[in-house]
Amino acid sequence: MNRIAETRSAAPPVASRWALGLFLFALVAGLVMVFGLFHAQSLVRNEFDPYYFGEMGKSLARGEGFDAYGILLKRRSPLYPMVIGGIYYLFGEQPQVVQLLQCLLFAATCVLTFDMGRRVFNLRTGVLAGAICAIHPLMLRYVPDLHLETLLTFLFTLTVWCTVRFYGEPTFKRGVALGAAGAAAALTKAVVVLYPLLFVAVWYALRLLRRGPAGQRAPSLTAVCAIAVTMLALILPWTVRNYRATNGRFVLISSGFNDAFLRGYVFTKPEYALLRTSPYIGAEKESNAWFQDLARRAGTEWEKDDYETEQILGREVRVKLQNEPGAFVRKSVVGLFTFWYEMTSLANSLVVGLFALAAVLFAAVGAPRAWREDRPLWLFVLPALHLNLLLALLLALGRYSAPVMPALLVASAFGIDTLLGYRERARA
Repeated sequence: MNRIAETRSAAPPVASRWALGLFLFALVAGLVMVFGLFHAQSLVRNEFDPYYFGEMGKSLARGEGFDAYGILLKRRSPLYPMVIGGIYYLFGEQPQVVQLLQCLLFAATCVLTFDMGRRVFNLRTGVLAGAICAIHPLMLRYVPDLHLETLLTFLFTLTVWCTVRFYGEPTFKRGVALGAAGAAAALTKAVVVLYPLLFVAVWYALRLLRRGPAGQRAPSLTAVCAIAVTMLALILPWTVRNYRATNGRFVLISSGFNDAFLRGYVFTKPEYALLRTSPYIGAEKESNAWFQDLARRAGTEWEKDDYETEQILGREVRVKLQNEPGAFVRKSVVGLFTFWYEMTSLANSLVVGLFALAAVLFAAVGAPRAWREDRPLWLFVLPALHLNLLLALLLALGRYSAPVMPALLVASAFGIDTLLGYRERARA
């Protein structure tokens, strides 16, 4: 029998009550963070709209479009400002409504985390994963202000949840659901666009290396195509918009690959990677000065035209790779670590880094048991590996690990459940 289907059928009726309880617990935690703790703390800066997503939302709500924010939105993806714009259009320019939505998305993320844990492993694993997610500082940090991480984390966790369901029963309908979730996540941040198809590729590879559980269905070509076609259909309108905005150039979702690649050289310098100087101040200013100089030498102005700027930076990328291959290796290796901790200061970087280290260690504890029981722990580790490796090649900051944390917490909770099982058997 399929292990996921077996676990789901064996779950007690009380699971639905646990889901509701975790949703309410996480919702209260988010509300407390929004209306109390965030403004009282000094660990992180509390600039409400640092990347102008709220201002973009206001522009959309007023019918002014994205024109004031760059041809390609200056490396941003469109869905988050569209969500804010929709809220402002319906309710007026009320940031509190956005905050309330983010509290709901945060609570929903915790419920998805719980559901993945109880489906694949057991009820206790799900409860542990959902509860830890609800108090995780990296999850809570982005609920109060206008960063895209709360929406992105929800949509990427939804994508992983859809992979769990697809793995359990790879039907056409579940392929469509996975493609829709993946497209929404990609339209929030383009770096996750390849994940649904990577999931399928790794699944096929693992089936070749080791047979799956008895009775497990392999995904049909039709079901896999449903993922790709759904994603393409939902992303294509924005790609067409970019094609028209750039006078016939192809940009799938957003520009910014070359920008991120080059910023990675600066953000991984020892003074920033070791938090001697704040990377969000020093490294940001140093990168911007570098790019402005490149634009001046090319006879233009930095970010005057998003597409032109990206081409100028692309030439510098090729120069760096040809002339300094060792520097590329250095920044990629350092990025493997900064992905998990590099925040605005040493204090908050230590908090986030220690939580990430604990999650990885507990996941490692549960790995041998998952192998013995044919439980697909890889479903929850693959998202972290994917973004960690990809962003190490580009620009790897601590907040970029937020989208993978709920899935990783499922694997971590299974490790805790394993340790608790050892303790219970020792007492018996």
